Amino acid sequence: MTGSPTVRRRRLAAALRRLREQTGMTADQAAKEVGISKSAISRIENAQVSVMPPVARGLLELYGVEGEEVDALVQVARDARKRGWWQAYDDVLPDWFEVYVGLEAEASEIRAFEPQLVPGLLQTADYARAIIRAEHPDALTDEVERRVELRMRRQTNPVPPKLWVVLDEAALRRPVGGADNFRAQLQRLVEAAEQPGHTIQILTFDAGEYGSMGSAFSLMTFPEPADPGVVYVETRAGSLYLEGQQVREYSRVFEHLVATAASARESRTLIQRAIDEL
Repeated sequence: MTGSPTVRRRRLAAALRRLREQTGMTADQAAKEVGISKSAISRIENAQVSVMPPVARGLLELYGVEGEEVDALVQVARDARKRGWWQAYDDVLPDWFEVYVGLEAEASEIRAFEPQLVPGLLQTADYARAIIRAEHPDALTDEVERRVELRMRRQTNPVPPKLWVVLDEAALRRPVGGADNFRAQLQRLVEAAEQPGHTIQILTFDAGEYGSMGSAFSLMTFPEPADPGVVYVETRAGSLYLEGQQVREYSRVFEHLVATAASARESRTLIQRAIDEL
């Protein structure tokens, strides 16, 4: 498994930023030494672009890195420039979401809160199609189907992450795609809840107010310690990727949601009840 180039790019960016800071060198100084612009250094260190292997080697040597460590990080730079499978969908995949799909592809665990919708990794094709049509009312049928295909492809990861999902009860009560399609979606949730490594909890209406009401987010962690966790928050206009202290803050919010929601066993009963009442 080659891994996600998105994750590799983040790993290298973090290493280059840390190494530069350890030398006490400014971004402007480093840029002049290797013959690139200060803005290029900034984009590299923020994982906005992939770095050419010769530039990576020049920076590493500038920062005093030697031997096998240089070769290992230059190889990370090469891997970061490979194409992920999701880039075949760039006709329907915006840049801001391409980053998420690349991170999702290598996450070891995803903890997600959704106040209105079943998350993409647990959606049926018909449920996804109904949502996509509502979000893109002017899209042609071929475009809608490409978007559905991308969403379904995300569910075929050969090494899927552990999933811990907290859903507001509203997600069980809005019949997206009509009663029959929605019943199939809820049945898919029941099946997912029984899979090893999956935990699904329902925040019932009786729980009253809670933190992060109305604001969906995902927390992703990765198998390599060198890859820091990320919080993903999506808006209509784009997305935010948060790290460091904000990951800890969102983790505390998620822990509160877990404590407030029905247990996994009670939640399966609630989902089945919603099916029976359709």
